[in-house]
Amino acid sequence: MAAILQIIFQIIRHTPFWVWIVLFILIKRGRALMTESPVSVGRSCLMPAIFIIWGLNTIVGRFQSPNVLLSFYIGALVPGFLFSYYLYKNRRFHVNHDGLLIQEGSRLPIIIMLSNFLVKYLLNVILATQPGLYANLSFNIFYGCICGFTIGLFFGGIFKSMQAKRQLAL
Repeated sequence: MAAILQIIFQIIRHTPFWVWIVLFILIKRGRALMTESPVSVGRSCLMPAIFIIWGLNTIVGRFQSPNVLLSFYIGALVPGFLFSYYLYKNRRFHVNHDGLLIQEGSRLPIIIMLSNFLVKYLLNVILATQPGLYANLSFNIFYGCICGFTIGLFFGGIFKSMQAKRQLAL
């Protein structure tokens, strides 16, 4: 048990500070979305942008087969998007007295954001402890599929919000 705690401590100790800032932002944004709130497509795109930049920086700068990985990444975006769109299919929206589009509160966004963070964090811990995986084609494909799918999860909810904005604006 002590060895496991020591490993966990080492992982946390070697995690860059900016990763903790991203986690804090995710938790703050996710908690805000648990209550009714105005829809902002720009703010909705902030988290996917952070994860896309984080992922692409790793893919292009470190992996031996970035082109193969990117093709699986892009291919996995579609199923992630479709799954997320299905999860958000019952999301409710309304227009308030000021004309703002309001979305109902939900735990789903924080679950998606924290799952995405956890998956990316764990994959990067694995890579930090097993750097040979950067050259492993099977791991490159796995990384691309997992990262693409989890990024796709963000876009189903964003697309649903954009649809609601268009429909309720009519």
